[in-house]
Amino acid sequence: MHSVIQEDENELSQIQDFKKGYVYFLSGLQNLISSFLQFITSGNITEANKRDLLPFRKTLDTELNSSQKKIKDIIINLDEKHMYPMVKKEYARYFIGIQADSNRNDFVQFHLIFEMLRNFVIDTKGGWESIRSAIETGNFQDPEFQREALLRFRIIPALDRIQFLSIFLKRMAYILQIENPKGIWDLKPTKPKFKENVVYRLSSVFSDKLYQGGESQEVVAINIPFEENDKVSITAGTKQESSALAGVALKKAEPEIAAKQPNKKETIVNYIQAFGKYSWNSDQHYFFRFETDKYASEKDLFKQTINMDIHMGADEQVLRAELIRSLTSLEKKNRSGEELEKEYLSFLNHFFDFCENIIMMNMGIPAQLKWVFLFHIGPSHFYMIAKKFLTEVNTGYLHVKSTDGKKVSRVIPGEVVKKHVIDYWNRVVLPNVGEEKNNLALLKKLVEIVDQKYKETSAHAIAEYDNLPADIKASKPRVQLFREYMNQWMGAANIIIFKRFVKNKSI
Repeated sequence: MHSVIQEDENELSQIQDFKKGYVYFLSGLQNLISSFLQFITSGNITEANKRDLLPFRKTLDTELNSSQKKIKDIIINLDEKHMYPMVKKEYARYFIGIQADSNRNDFVQFHLIFEMLRNFVIDTKGGWESIRSAIETGNFQDPEFQREALLRFRIIPALDRIQFLSIFLKRMAYILQIENPKGIWDLKPTKPKFKENVVYRLSSVFSDKLYQGGESQEVVAINIPFEENDKVSITAGTKQESSALAGVALKKAEPEIAAKQPNKKETIVNYIQAFGKYSWNSDQHYFFRFETDKYASEKDLFKQTINMDIHMGADEQVLRAELIRSLTSLEKKNRSGEELEKEYLSFLNHFFDFCENIIMMNMGIPAQLKWVFLFHIGPSHFYMIAKKFLTEVNTGYLHVKSTDGKKVSRVIPGEVVKKHVIDYWNRVVLPNVGEEKNNLALLKKLVEIVDQKYKETSAHAIAEYDNLPADIKASKPRVQLFREYMNQWMGAANIIIFKRFVKNKSI
């Protein structure tokens, strides 16, 4: 028993960085590798050391860049907007015909993260050990450069962190009851076993009695003050406590679980998965969510609203001089908060239609491709476009009186807008798009249209820069001037669409 306790203590002392979350640990390793890469490519190394390092440069560059990319991919996948759809998609592979619940979702997520981290160790550890061996046996004129600058301060610390990750994975494997735990470093996927009485959370890894009690031992998460900078890591006590936490990154798969109920009459589903049938139309661009707590707070703002800016104003620079009907701000008078909210949502309906027409016109999208175009823009980017137009047109603001009546704040209720985007997607976009959303040829056609518009708009922006007065050009660097004038020259909403279809394609 003493040896088991000692093993627990030794392991826990080496994985402390994980208490701040998966991303915190991975970012530390990423920074270490990044600084190593920067060091060997900088001008701070003497010519003699560069010559000695030359035989190893190809191997170093390959391994460092590969490790960087793998870590970056894992961090991206750990983000909620990637992790949640992944769990949703993979759930049936773990539980056939069994309804999803919070603990089973946690189990799937825990194992998916385990596999990502395990594959990283398998793919990188051997390469780093080879680098260490090569540098140790290499012929260097400067032993201090070899021993200190390369090995002690860069290569060995990276290997240490990979070893810490291996220890962390060993503990994860124990919680998951992996078949053949000694074979977790084999290339084939591992097979976990689900148990009802086990808490599948990051905090469980830090139980100081993990190895005590055999396989039947219940793993109970302990209260550890985790940082909130890792959306996937969750601070948890008991199962009851963890399910009540507002910061849970993975929302439950079933709407009735995912939703929060501010009252008995209404159940709010706080996300949308507007997925198609294929991987290219089922990624993060088609997932969107809002914060239920913030949404509830913003709904309450309507009770304190004294007037609203809900005009369809025109901003010449942003909306390209479109003549839009302008309405004056509406004073509250004796209307209730519910009436004001209803009127605000009606305004959003008209405003969303306005946004659609503008971006369709700006991009030159044929009318028959409207719904498939909106589908592939996705609810997240559509929200960004709508929010950009609201601020640029100077509309959509609530004038909210403070509780003491001494101050009036002017705010756009962002979570209310997000929820209405989700409602709009469910009510308008998805019913109209049909099977066109699964047509890859149509998506490629849209990308071609947007790409052509991007080239035209970029050429226009360059021409605008060339036409600037000489004194303005001389006042600031070219990049800074482009940054300052970009919205004016290219259109703020256009830039969002370019990033979606040209710079960040799904295909």
